Amino acid sequence: MRRLLILLALVALLPHLILAEEAAEATAPPTLRTATTQEEVMAFLLLPPRFSMNNVKPGYIRYIGQNADRDEAFRKKYWLGGEEGSVLDLTIKERHGVKFDFHAGVMCSRAAYSMALSYLGIDLTPGDMSAMMNSRNLDEPYDMISLKIGLERVTVKGNVFNTMMDNYLNDPSYSPVYLYFRRPNGSCHSVLVVAKNPDTGRFWVIDSNPIQSGGKLHRVYFISLDKSRTKIINSSFNRELKGSEILQVHQWHRVDPEPSGTPDSQPTP
Repeated sequence: MRRLLILLALVALLPHLILAEEAAEATAPPTLRTATTQEEVMAFLLLPPRFSMNNVKPGYIRYIGQNADRDEAFRKKYWLGGEEGSVLDLTIKERHGVKFDFHAGVMCSRAAYSMALSYLGIDLTPGDMSAMMNSRNLDEPYDMISLKIGLERVTVKGNVFNTMMDNYLNDPSYSPVYLYFRRPNGSCHSVLVVAKNPDTGRFWVIDSNPIQSGGKLHRVYFISLDKSRTKIINSSFNRELKGSEILQVHQWHRVDPEPSGTPDSQPTP
């Protein structure tokens, strides 16, 4: 009798559970391209340790962290192009007394490029790139890598940023938009623009070297650009970014057949 009562109660609850699930699905963005808030963008960011380090799914961003000292999402494996301690170990800053100008801590462009590739379903870490070319240092925007993997770098004659954002927002075969800019303090940095809020005109970016504020690391935050798309005029972190000058804008296009897996499908932890 008790089991019958429990069964009847579950049957009575079933319509409510279905409606709740449908409501949740209705409010969640179907793709990263349609995300409009920080929380929605975070839902498409593959962060260790929840997801396997080798997990790449089209439509999602595998996060590549740069800062080994303060970012719990940093994974050394992503930065190994050879044996640990070798010249292709991108985490080391010197070897046998020889200092390296370029290492994981300053390779923001390599991290952004790798994250852009992961969105297209391409599993290629910064370390993999060095292994592929047998070189520690690689020239941006990594055309030799793109050539080897059959990827097309998009070229636009005018209205570059807006055209590339339109490409990305309307076609999953285009990567998010890579921005390289000079901050007010003179240092340069790269981020990946992955979403837009049409109501505010703000763009959501993923940062491989997250900004620390309020005791937290912020891997996703917003920026606003001027009408000419040449400067950052507002941000979640104005002190660090307001007035930054946009130096380079890049995007990549996957022209070969869709990789295995369903675009924008939920990855397996």
